[in-house]
Amino acid sequence: MKIKSILAIALGIAAMLSPAQAQSTEDLNVWNVYCSGDGSRCAAAEQASGDLMFNVFPGKVNWSMTQNWLLANGYPIQPAVWNVYCNGDSSECAISKEATGILMFPQFTGKVTWDQAQKWIESWKEKHKPKDWNVYCNGGSTECAISKQAAGTLMFPQFTEKVDWDTAQEWMASWRGEKTSGQSTALGSGTAHTYNGIDFQVEGVALKANAGQAADSISLQGKSARAVHVLEFAGWSTGLSDNTVVGHINVWYEDGTVETTDLVMGVNIAEWAYDRPETQSQLRHSKVAPAYSWPSTTSSAYGYEGHYFYAKVDTDPSKSLDRLELVLDSEEPQLQIEIRAITLEE
Repeated sequence: MKIKSILAIALGIAAMLSPAQAQSTEDLNVWNVYCSGDGSRCAAAEQASGDLMFNVFPGKVNWSMTQNWLLANGYPIQPAVWNVYCNGDSSECAISKEATGILMFPQFTGKVTWDQAQKWIESWKEKHKPKDWNVYCNGGSTECAISKQAAGTLMFPQFTEKVDWDTAQEWMASWRGEKTSGQSTALGSGTAHTYNGIDFQVEGVALKANAGQAADSISLQGKSARAVHVLEFAGWSTGLSDNTVVGHINVWYEDGTVETTDLVMGVNIAEWAYDRPETQSQLRHSKVAPAYSWPSTTSSAYGYEGHYFYAKVDTDPSKSLDRLELVLDSEEPQLQIEIRAITLEE
């Protein structure tokens, strides 16, 4: 009799608990949608936080209801929190939430979205051709790049003062035409791009190394070269500090010998999404001068540029090449390093 009573109590408790246990935390009635006063920002939360102050539902609801409301009302949307600030003669302009430094004068009477601010900036760039660039080269002028400031080994400006982008590009075109380092062979077929006088096919190859695959390689088919040029990047690497060796590139000869170049954060590799607005507070390493950039909106409400970076492995042209190998050296569980272009300099 006691056993039956205990069993009945146990079944009763199980009946009461099982529905709650079957629900995930996201489905429980603990959520609401909170919006800022002007409705420019809304988010699902258990409690109001920051400037998200006004609840949409009179009481708590489940996660699905909050998501349906956000979707039906067009969220997430771009918040109108930006403006364009320029100095007195409009020779320098930038998008910001508040005026900073010498960029003091707003171009809109009120805050606008990121896209509106970007359109204004693009128009300004076309009309004003801002003089904020220079060409920086290393000591022997074997490597040159356009940048706003000298970075890494690219130390010596070629102009006495800042110039506009078109002027810098004209200098680079002239420099490329004078180079006599020989022919080059870009592997694969992708987007044609020239950096430091080297022709690449961006996305012509795709090598990656991460926690699940510590190394990846590609055949060099017995070709010979005086150098192997690579465009590479790191992902999920924002928390890594300068001078952290995250991996290396091996170029193997057919005789079994090898040449190696380390990939070092803040030196010759960096986070590909370094400029993504949402990652700025997480960055722990320096930005490397990009070798290739493209527009992106990945994992962001705003537009920004993604980047690939440059590395070089010097090789012996008298020996036949077997393969190039990308190797991960870091134990960071999420880190991934990739190569998206390889060119052999003959």
